[in-house]
Amino acid sequence: MNNPEEIKYNGLLHKEVKQLAGISLKFHRIASMFLDHCIMSVIILIPVFLITFLILNGILHLPFLRPVHAFFFLGFVYLNKDFFRAKSAGKRLLGYQVIDVKTLEPASELQCFIRNMPIILIWPIEVLVSLINLQIRIGDLIAHTKVVRAPQEKLSSFRKDYKNISLKKNFVLIVIIGSIYFYVFSLLFPNLN
Repeated sequence: MNNPEEIKYNGLLHKEVKQLAGISLKFHRIASMFLDHCIMSVIILIPVFLITFLILNGILHLPFLRPVHAFFFLGFVYLNKDFFRAKSAGKRLLGYQVIDVKTLEPASELQCFIRNMPIILIWPIEVLVSLINLQIRIGDLIAHTKVVRAPQEKLSSFRKDYKNISLKKNFVLIVIIGSIYFYVFSLLFPNLN
């Protein structure tokens, strides 16, 4: 793959990305994970604040929606951060991609979802494993994936990926597996209801 110093990038935060590229590969990979977490947190928190504001001001009434439903939906969004071409926002900006270890092709949407499932329950362990091994996390062992260097991209590449989306059996499986996963999760933590 490309050396971080050889990659030219002029997208969002390009100066910061260029600085990160010059630092050690371990820091670069951890920075990608942190950047993913920050971006996903912002994406998730904006709707939460908006809905909370609308409910508190009496503009929106959702009697059927309990806090646990919002948590599950937002967790589902977070688990699908690598959905488009196995590249989350942080991976696009810093030049990484999730691949299938058998085919060396980009991981499927379902593999990416399964890969991210352990994050909700054992994220501290996932971070520690990532500090030790840059390419493999616990989720990678389950999904048969790994993270490799890839060309950096601008965040606007999501728009093109979104336009090319089509309904696949993976989408249905992700929804089914996600529903079961969060249902079992709700049984483990009944106080969330």
